[in-house]
Order: sequence, then C-alpha cells, then structure tokens
Amino acid sequence: MDRKKKDQAFLKQINEKAPATVVCDPSKPEKGFVIDHVYGFSGDRNKAMCYFGKDNNEIIFPAAALGIVQDLKTRKQRFFGGSEKEKDADKYLKDCPYHQDDITTLDIAGGETRNIVATGECGKMSTVHVWDTLTMNSIANFSLGPTAKGVGALSISPCQRYVAAVDSSNDHTMYIYNVQRKKMLLTLSAGADTIFNIQWSKKPNDLKFVAVSTRAL
Repeated sequence: MDRKKKDQAFLKQINEKAPATVVCDPSKPEKGFVIDHVYGFSGDRNKAMCYFGKDNNEIIFPAAALGIVQDLKTRKQRFFGGSEKEKDADKYLKDCPYHQDDITTLDIAGGETRNIVATGECGKMSTVHVWDTLTMNSIANFSLGPTAKGVGALSISPCQRYVAAVDSSNDHTMYIYNVQRKKMLLTLSAGADTIFNIQWSKKPNDLKFVAVSTRAL
C-alpha cells in the first residue's frame, strides 16, 4: 500500500464514530495541555521563513500552523496559535484569530522593535494574519477566499500599514490589504507564472514593491 492510501486509511479510521453500543463519556478529562517547545521547521518546503526578531538573540519562524518566537539564550518559545478547539468543531472556523492550517509564508516588518509579523497559510481558508511578537496576538487577518488554493507569497510594508499577498490559484491573484483599516484595497491577476517572493521598497514612504517569478513582472 502506497503512502497516500495509508494516510487515507488512517484518516478514515480516526474519523469514524464510535459504535452505538459503546458508551462514551463526553466530559473533558481533568488534565489539560499546553505547548512547551516545538521541534521542527519546514524549511525544506518553504524558503525565507526564519528571521531575527528584536535582536540577534531572538528568531521567528513557523512550524505547522504555529508562529514561533524563540529566545536563543534560554531556548524558551512563545506561540502564535495553538489554542484549544472543540472536538466536534469544524476544521475551519470563520474569523478564527489564529491559523487553522500550515503556514506557508512569513515576513517581518522593519523598525526598531521588529515585532510585527505577517503569515499566510495553505488550505481552504487561505488566510493571512498580521500579529505582534510582543503580545503574540492577532492585529488583523483576511481571507483570500476558497478559490485561492493557499497563500503563495506575501510581504508586509516597512511602515506596517500594508500587506501584499499572492495566492496559488492558476491566475495567481495579487491582493493589497490595509492593516490599520482592515480593508482589502485591490485585487488583480498577476498572470500564469508562479510568484515565489514579494518585497516592498525599503526607502522611507516609498510604497513600491516587486514580485519575483520565473519572469519579471
């Protein structure tokens, strides 16, 4: 049996409901859990996903659906996401304050504290979150819609006001989002070529950005 069939068989098994003759206790167990430390980083599949934070003793990176801030001296980690979810809840909840699928792209805004991060995910919701590494809370989020097929690339402007993102659909739709107003400003097709990276200009008050693909845009 190949890997795909094994995964399907495993998912079918764990998603099956208990037989009617089995009495299940619906109450929650007395013991809870908290995430202490995450080992792993999907750098083999996703590039430019690990950044220094406020100084060279702090790094910011994703693992699965978590945004992680790690102190390199103490090895302590803080997490964006990882909250408890009801057992019978839908996989994708509307207006969820955290990612609900694997993070595929990450960018950090410049500035003195380097604490504003933008992350995008794969999956049905294709959501982008802007969050603060000091509080580990969401500042704003927006969904690219069910046809996006995931967030292919994104970048947050140095002034922290705008996010440019592109989806993984055949049209590679580009989105410009205003973080402060929490409003989508623009969407347009970027063409058939896959976009691998987006970068805003580093000049003060310059809102130009470049999108990198197999051909210049």
